[in-house]
Amino acid sequence: MLLLFAGFAKAQVLRGVITDSATHKPLYPVTVVNLDTRESAYSDEKGNYSIAVRPGNHVAYTYIGYKPQQRIIRYVLGDMQINVQMQGVNYQLDEFTVRPGYTPYQIDSLQRRSTYQRPLALPHASPFNSPISAIAQLFAPTTKQTFRFQKSYAKWESQLFIDSRYSPELVTQLTGLTGDSLGNFMNATPMPYDYARTATELEIKMWIRYNYKQWLKNGAKAVYEDTAANKKQ
Repeated sequence: MLLLFAGFAKAQVLRGVITDSATHKPLYPVTVVNLDTRESAYSDEKGNYSIAVRPGNHVAYTYIGYKPQQRIIRYVLGDMQINVQMQGVNYQLDEFTVRPGYTPYQIDSLQRRSTYQRPLALPHASPFNSPISAIAQLFAPTTKQTFRFQKSYAKWESQLFIDSRYSPELVTQLTGLTGDSLGNFMNATPMPYDYARTATELEIKMWIRYNYKQWLKNGAKAVYEDTAANKKQ
């Protein structure tokens, strides 16, 4: 009954404020991703965010220099609020050594893999080696939950890599967009993972400029006027 409800439940809006756990200052722009729908959003200058969710969805919060967090939406009764306090990362970790030349994304990725080392290490049993063990593993509740996490983690890591190359800071620098206009543009023009993986820095910038022009042509007149007014100030 719960699964049936989760499958047909109407999407609601999850809202909240994201702050630094030590200073309690708002964090901007934190990437907020619904790992199940792949929808993403960004916190604004005051740390506010909003994103559509359904029961059972996994929502991830990431910001360079801070430990990633994840929330599971157990139920949704109307719009709900989850405030998130993010903790700064200390890269003096015993599990690995940070080498010179690593990008912030690579450092954070190493820290995430270290944090979730145990669930990520669980292998899938091969039906060719032991059919009975494979079936037992498939239906074990804890194993099923771990495999779901591994799948969500892979999506999460892919989205974080895209964010490291297609960042709000870069888009603002190239287009002048900020706040809701920035979020609307980036949500309307998601960058494919394969392109983010293979494109050069120049190609990334050309891709952003091209899609920005197309976005304006497709009906973003009001956003354009707001952006032009901000540039004059």
